[in-house]
Amino acid sequence: MRTGVILDGNFINDQRVMNETRILEENGHLVFVLNKPERGSKKHLSYSRSILLIRPFFSKRINNLLFALENIIPLYDLFWYWEIRNLVKKYKIEVLHAHDLYLARAAGWAAKRYGIPLILDLHENYPAAIKEYRWANRPLAKLIVMPSRWKRKEKAYLSFADRIIVLSPNFKKTLISGYPEIDPDSIFIYPNVPDIEKLQSFQINYNLSPGKKGFNLFYFGVISKRRGILTTIETLRTLLPEHPGLHLLLAGPVDKAERKVFRELFKDNSVKDNITYFPWINISEFPSYVSQADVCLSPITRNPQHDSGLANKVFLYMLFKKPLLVSDCIPQMELVENEKCGLIFRNNDAQDMALKIKKLMSDPEELIRMGERGKKAVLERYNTKIQGETILEVYTKPGLTGSSKNNY
Repeated sequence: MRTGVILDGNFINDQRVMNETRILEENGHLVFVLNKPERGSKKHLSYSRSILLIRPFFSKRINNLLFALENIIPLYDLFWYWEIRNLVKKYKIEVLHAHDLYLARAAGWAAKRYGIPLILDLHENYPAAIKEYRWANRPLAKLIVMPSRWKRKEKAYLSFADRIIVLSPNFKKTLISGYPEIDPDSIFIYPNVPDIEKLQSFQINYNLSPGKKGFNLFYFGVISKRRGILTTIETLRTLLPEHPGLHLLLAGPVDKAERKVFRELFKDNSVKDNITYFPWINISEFPSYVSQADVCLSPITRNPQHDSGLANKVFLYMLFKKPLLVSDCIPQMELVENEKCGLIFRNNDAQDMALKIKKLMSDPEELIRMGERGKKAVLERYNTKIQGETILEVYTKPGLTGSSKNNY
C-alpha cells in the first residue's frame, strides 16, 4: 500500500510518528511523509528504503503564522491541501494518515478529491490542549488564535476521517460520549508505547553521573507549570529539611513562555543545590540518565488534555525498571493501579506528593518490585510490537474505502 503520512512537524523529532511509520514499513507499505524538517533540508530525502520524507514549499515561519490565523482566514488549510493534493497525485497515494486534529480538514479535502480513505491520528485532545498553551492565551494572541473555537470545530474535523486513532480508552470514551454519531468501531487505541529493541540497544554511560548520592527523583520532558514541575519543586522544598539527600534531576526544554519563572526557581537558594537541570538529552542517552534515578516522575496537572493519554516517558521509565510517582490523571493512574508499578498523588498537591515520596523512600525493597513489575508490563504489552497490531488493524479491517474511485 502506498501511504501518505501528513505531519505538521519534523518527522525525526516525533517518536510516535516514527514508530508508527516503521510498523507500516515492516508490513509492506511504501510511506511518503509530508513533514516540516529543519531549515535547509532537501525537498525530498530518503529516510529508508521504503520511507521518503517530503518538505512543503512554504517555510516553517509562514506555516506557524498561517496556523495562528486559522480561525480568521483558513489559508493554513489551503496551503496544506495544495501540498497534500500534490503528494497524492505524484506518488499515487492509496490512503492518507494525518496526524492531529488541525490537519483533518486539509487532508479530508484531498482524500475526498481523490476518493481515498483518511485515517486521523489524534496525538492529544487538541481543543483542550490549546486552552492550556500560554502562547495561545496571551491577551493579544487569544483574540487572534481564538482557542475556544477549536472545540466548536472538532465535530466537523472528525467527520472527515474514515478511521480515528486515539491514545487511550478514556479518550475514546470522551469522543463517543461527545459525538454519538461516530461509529465506536471506527476508533482505535494506540498508546505512546516505545520501540523496546531500539531503546535496549543503547549503552549506559555511567561516566555521565548526573545523579548524586542520596535519593534521586527523575523527570524527562518539557518543563512547565502544566507538567507539574512547579508542584514538584515545591514538594522538594518541603522535604529537604528532613531529607537533605533528596535530589531532583530534570531533563528537557523549558516552555518558552515560562523560562523566566524557572530560571529564577533554579537559582533559589533553598533548592538550587538539590536540582540538576539538563536542557536537552538525546533519546540514546536516556538509559544513562534514568539509570541514576530511584523514582521517576510524571506529575502533570489533571485536565481534559492530560486525561486523553499517557506520555511516552511513563513507558520509558517502566522499561528501565524504575518505580513511578504519577499524578491522578486518568490514564496514568489506571496504568499504575493495574500494573502496581508505583504510587499516585493528587495533582497540584505538594503535600500529598511529599507524603508519597516519603512512602517510597521508606521501602527500598518495594521500589525494586515496582520496577520489575513495570518492566514486565512493557515487555509483555506496552511496546510497538504488541500495540503495533492495532495500527495494522486500522489499515486491514474491512471497510476502509474512499468516497469514490481514484481520480489522479
